[in-house]
Amino acid sequence: MEQKTSGVLKDFFISLLSVLAIVYILFNIYTFYSVWRCSTNLVQPPQQEYIRLIIYGTSSTRDGNTISAAFSIVDTNGNEIARIERSWTGNYLAVEFAQSDFDGKSFLFPTNIYGKDRIMQSKPNGKKKTSLEKFYDDNKQCLLLGFGSSYEERNDLYKIARFTTRKVPVLSFGHISNYSIDLSECKINRYYSIQRTSDGRLIVVEL
Repeated sequence: MEQKTSGVLKDFFISLLSVLAIVYILFNIYTFYSVWRCSTNLVQPPQQEYIRLIIYGTSSTRDGNTISAAFSIVDTNGNEIARIERSWTGNYLAVEFAQSDFDGKSFLFPTNIYGKDRIMQSKPNGKKKTSLEKFYDDNKQCLLLGFGSSYEERNDLYKIARFTTRKVPVLSFGHISNYSIDLSECKINRYYSIQRTSDGRLIVVEL
């Protein structure tokens, strides 16, 4: 009797796992198709500014060095939609971006700011990052699209942003890339802009 019961339970769990696997696969396919449809509704700007920044300087503390700066997130009209002003642990700063590509269009989103001790360092000090998505994703709209855009367009970009920044637990199917922009060459008390050029390069420009 115990052996029979064990066999029934085993078959039940195998069936349950099979159903969950099928549901997950279907969810991935549906989500990817939905994001692809959203991408077809949007026009990609030929060149776009994403962030303006100014670095104030570094300070020494008992726990190590810190670097202070202010970052402004900019929409497609060049208007500042959020400002982050604080200090990070380290000597230098970097900004991370996530990008997804669909049918020749690239959708880029700033994701994190972090401090680091060395220029070539690729990971944040203490694994602490300042997340940026919450400053431009709000009420199912991506505010990176500025004045003149419709709610439907902002909602489409919101869905793409959720997919690109991996807020939705689905497979990327090779459509997502991640970049880190080093700001070690930025001089103190000067304004800079992080932009994507018409050929798809991310650059840091002094204003």
